[in-house]
Amino acid sequence: MKKLIALALLGLAFTAKSQIIEETAKVLSKPSGEALFSLEADEKVFSFAPEDGWYKIRKEVYVDPKNVVDDKYIISGADFFTKENVKIGSTLAEIKIKEGVKVEAFRGNDRFRAIVEGYLFKTKFVDGSVPEERISELLALKNRNEQAAGFKELFETYKFEEKKFEELVVHVYREENKTLKEDKDFRVIMIFRGETSPYAVMTNDHEVTAPKIKQTWEEYDFKVIYFYKPTSTQEELVQDKILYTFMGL
Repeated sequence: MKKLIALALLGLAFTAKSQIIEETAKVLSKPSGEALFSLEADEKVFSFAPEDGWYKIRKEVYVDPKNVVDDKYIISGADFFTKENVKIGSTLAEIKIKEGVKVEAFRGNDRFRAIVEGYLFKTKFVDGSVPEERISELLALKNRNEQAAGFKELFETYKFEEKKFEELVVHVYREENKTLKEDKDFRVIMIFRGETSPYAVMTNDHEVTAPKIKQTWEEYDFKVIYFYKPTSTQEELVQDKILYTFMGL
């Protein structure tokens, strides 16, 4: 198990978060650098740990293959689209592709799927749009009805996966927009006993705070915070089965 975890972590070099762009923004080549491309308001991006207020971000986009050079660059003036072909931005200069692959269409036109990268300042993001921060806020609430409603809204907004493990119900958010890899790593897992009673939270190189922590467990970049004292059987379920299920290998 530990060998599998170690292999999965080889590619993790940065602390990462996810944020939402508040308004149409120009993504730069470096902090205070030249504009590389623009993204529309409300687009979600994958962002690494900030330095002096600047975030390195990544975004998955689709472009017309005619605007791609040698599968390595996207020319200036090319439009970005979603998988559903909704325009979400455009290039303002020739940009380097972080990852890319041509998508051949059964009907219609072929497209090129890519991960692009650049920098945004902290003021370009919606306040409180990091899921881990919202989870910390909800765990601090004393009103259980308000807490349950908040978690429901969070899971719907960020499209958390849901799965049951014996008496536990888990809600999983994966690392979106970081890579084209289909089997993505989890970023945060909220674990309930039953439908609405928070039991534990598991993070992958992220931080969640909570009152009345009963026990913690850490290994590599993974951390579990328990709100009830777990039995050895429950520890095995959480720290082995649930963890392994949602690791992207």
